[in-house]
Amino acid sequence: MSLPEVLASGFLPPGVHVASIDTLIERFGVATPRRVVLADRLRELLYLAQATEQLQRAFVFGSFVTAAPFPRDLDVFLFMKEGFDRAFQSLPPAQRHVFEHEQARLVFEADIFWATEAIGADELTAWLSVYQLSREMEPRGIVEVEWDD
Repeated sequence: MSLPEVLASGFLPPGVHVASIDTLIERFGVATPRRVVLADRLRELLYLAQATEQLQRAFVFGSFVTAAPFPRDLDVFLFMKEGFDRAFQSLPPAQRHVFEHEQARLVFEADIFWATEAIGADELTAWLSVYQLSREMEPRGIVEVEWDD
């Protein structure tokens, strides 16, 4: 589960690259103090999302998974089990903050997007294709976090 080297553009090669959270953080979470802070927040928010027992897949994209020394924030997409949209309001506050956009910005410095399996495979593919484009519409790679079960 190694990640490819970034391109001259600073982005990962286009596509969805699979890595463990440890591999992701070893690669993108240690080079600068800013990256260390964001890596700690990423690990925490993913732990909280996984603790719901509703997390199916998690993707990290944006400036954190680039060569930029000082990423702006975290960009994360969480794909949850069907029905989670009706249950997340009853989560403990720490978990719920992961799924409430403004709280996630404040607590984790993260833009967290989420959807449930109800969107279907075609819609999931469409969302992931959008996340694989930079603001300048340049193709880039994203990382899917693989869990050790």
